Amino acid sequence: MSPQTQGTTQDEQAIRRVAAEFVGAWNKNDAKALAACFSSDGDLINPAGRVARNRSEIEKLLTDEQNGLFKGSRITMPQKHLRFLKPDIALADYEFEISHMRGADGKESSMRGLVSSLFRKDGESWLIAACRPYVAASLPGSQR
Repeated sequence: MSPQTQGTTQDEQAIRRVAAEFVGAWNKNDAKALAACFSSDGDLINPAGRVARNRSEIEKLLTDEQNGLFKGSRITMPQKHLRFLKPDIALADYEFEISHMRGADGKESSMRGLVSSLFRKDGESWLIAACRPYVAASLPGSQR
């Protein structure tokens, strides 16, 4: 087994900045800025299973979300783990909480979950190449 690749402090900070930009854009309901955090060929599968396979599709998905259930919502997304797979590829895990969501009935709710994001370095920039947010479900027969 090969040893884990170590990222530079600058690379770690750059990845944290992209995540902070994502959170800031979410909290402004700015789908265009959210999509800008992704590489042009990035992909996103949301917790409902909707798939977007490039930045344009990602922006459409996020626009739909930000104009619907997540309009006016707030997100927090602390990083829990960062692992460099190669000098230009990193996997980051986050916990998230989205508050101030409003359903069709107008009732406010919140959601907690996990996000795994694969980051890729292109030149000096780090962008999200793949993102998988999910909400944990109880397994049949388990007590959560």
